[in-house]
Amino acid sequence: MAELEEESLDGLFGGDDLLDLLDMVQNKQDSGETVDVESLAAVSTNENSLASSEEAYQKLMNSLGTEEAILLDSAGTAAPEVKPAPTHSMEEYDKSVYGYPQLDEIEKGLQRGLDVSFYDSAELTFRQMREIRIGLEQGLDVSWFCSKYFKDSQMREIRLGLMEGLDVSGYARLIYSLPDMQRRRQELLKAKYARNADNMDFQVRDPDTEAIIYTMDKLMSAYIQLKKPLPEKFSRKNLEVLLRIYGIENGLLLQELGEPGKLPVGEAILVAKGEYPVTGEDGFYEYFVDDLDEMGPHVDEDGNVDYMAQKQFCYIQPGQKVALYHPATHGKPGKTVKGMELLTATGRNLPRLSLEKIRILDDGVTYVSKKEGYVSLNNGILNIVEQLEFKEDIGYGNNIKFDGNIYIRANVLESAVIQAGGDIIVDGFVESAILKSGKDIILRKGVNADNKGEIEAAGNIVSAFLENANVIAGGSIEADYILNSTVFSGDKVTTKGRRSMICGGRVCAKNGIETGTVGNKFQIKTTLEAGNSSERSERTSELYRRRKELAAEMEKVREGMNTVLRKVGALNGRTNPIYLKFQDVLEQQKKEMAALNQMEEEEDVELNNASRIFVSVATIAYENTKLVINGVSRVLKQDIVKARFFSKGREISYDRLADSGGSSGGDILV
Repeated sequence: MAELEEESLDGLFGGDDLLDLLDMVQNKQDSGETVDVESLAAVSTNENSLASSEEAYQKLMNSLGTEEAILLDSAGTAAPEVKPAPTHSMEEYDKSVYGYPQLDEIEKGLQRGLDVSFYDSAELTFRQMREIRIGLEQGLDVSWFCSKYFKDSQMREIRLGLMEGLDVSGYARLIYSLPDMQRRRQELLKAKYARNADNMDFQVRDPDTEAIIYTMDKLMSAYIQLKKPLPEKFSRKNLEVLLRIYGIENGLLLQELGEPGKLPVGEAILVAKGEYPVTGEDGFYEYFVDDLDEMGPHVDEDGNVDYMAQKQFCYIQPGQKVALYHPATHGKPGKTVKGMELLTATGRNLPRLSLEKIRILDDGVTYVSKKEGYVSLNNGILNIVEQLEFKEDIGYGNNIKFDGNIYIRANVLESAVIQAGGDIIVDGFVESAILKSGKDIILRKGVNADNKGEIEAAGNIVSAFLENANVIAGGSIEADYILNSTVFSGDKVTTKGRRSMICGGRVCAKNGIETGTVGNKFQIKTTLEAGNSSERSERTSELYRRRKELAAEMEKVREGMNTVLRKVGALNGRTNPIYLKFQDVLEQQKKEMAALNQMEEEEDVELNNASRIFVSVATIAYENTKLVINGVSRVLKQDIVKARFFSKGREISYDRLADSGGSSGGDILV
């Protein structure tokens, strides 16, 4: 290639790189703009060296050798290369000019009816010819890559992009190297994969082997299906080349297939498998305190609930190791059979534990206690608390108030008042006392309050049973059974164990109720309420009231309009001022009615969205049980076994539970 004249190039372009010039020219051509050679010449550091833009361009072309001039011409301004007329016979090709592999590619194209004029140039290697031939066989626009200045590997990147439905205009340029093309194609492929991975799989038929090659599982596996045996001399390397032609280059399983020439015909053969991304594990705390347990009461094989088994506190000494943090791990990216990397997520790290009464060592992960006390694990928060402890019964007239936790190892008798800023734990029985806690309440032997006492917790309440009690919890409420009690929960109410039931009284829970039996065979009145019933019920009632009222008003206006028509006549009445006033009022009423209808539709949507609030009855809900779900109220007219009740619009429906053997569900209560 001729050497560029230093004076002409440096004087014309101020020392700019030729590749930068080519990029500027080609960017303008790709965008449909006219190349302004005068603007290119304007970057000259010697403004007097040129008389015009035409002279500047001609001086550049004269300074280049033949091949550089052709390269610039093909990248920017020259007219497309005029191709020779297609040939139709191998005899027309001079075997002294073409090599055997080149003639083989031309012959394949002629046999398959392809326009070989795109690649029957002796200046192309047989690998370049093959890329163009494959593109023609796949029905691609090979004009993107049929230039002799593209290497065969660059042609492959452009061809694969076209096969994958990508916009190759951003990288199908002579100025880009192979790594640049590979990077850009992978970026475009990832973007398309992120938008719709389900439509990325493909299937092609290779004309040389007649094999069907296809992918599945969002490019995570690749298969080959033979229509006829492969040639005996077809090696694993030949099979690898065949797969790479269609972009399958990662996770190849060729060593496991045996000899390609012996592969079975007609079977789907797995030839490549991608690597699925692995999400990093979340960080977690390992605790070193005996008997520290956040889990609920133990339920044995017979369904009995052992509330005594629940332990929330453990005594600890200063400097004792209480916890070790295991940081989150990084995820492992995956890769499809096309070699496209699939990103993954790193695990989530947990916040540090409160350091008020514990300290962290220099390693940043080990926690030890600062003082003597009782360690508590509550909702993932580790703390060391001071605790007020009673070993005797708390009797009549006792009024105890403490900012921390109160632990009573005996009973709480009638009229006692206990208030704690932390938890209240009672190992014994609770009578008609008042218990108020800033956190949780645990009653290991239950409560019978004779409808006089009150149990109230900002957090959760767990009790062996609740009889004749008034119970309020900001969180969940759990018991073996609930009898003749008034219960309110800001979360869920659950009864567990062999006696799981709710009988008599009223039980309300914002996020649902789960129990075994509701009511009894004597039809004792039992009310279960779930969801935001009061607010929604009031809103629904107000909408109904206003719609009914407005309908009556509209009827009166219509009667007035008809009266005018009767007295004045149908012809003159419609232009009568009184009639027109009535008409204006009616139009306003219609608009208000439309707004009310819209509000009612939105209310129905809200009710439907609230259908995830359930009342679940594992055994039987007896007749005369009242259900109120999201403001919709119904009384059972018959016993219903093993059902899950929910609101649907302005009705209450129910499904049969999975193990009942009943119908598919969706029945409406009437």
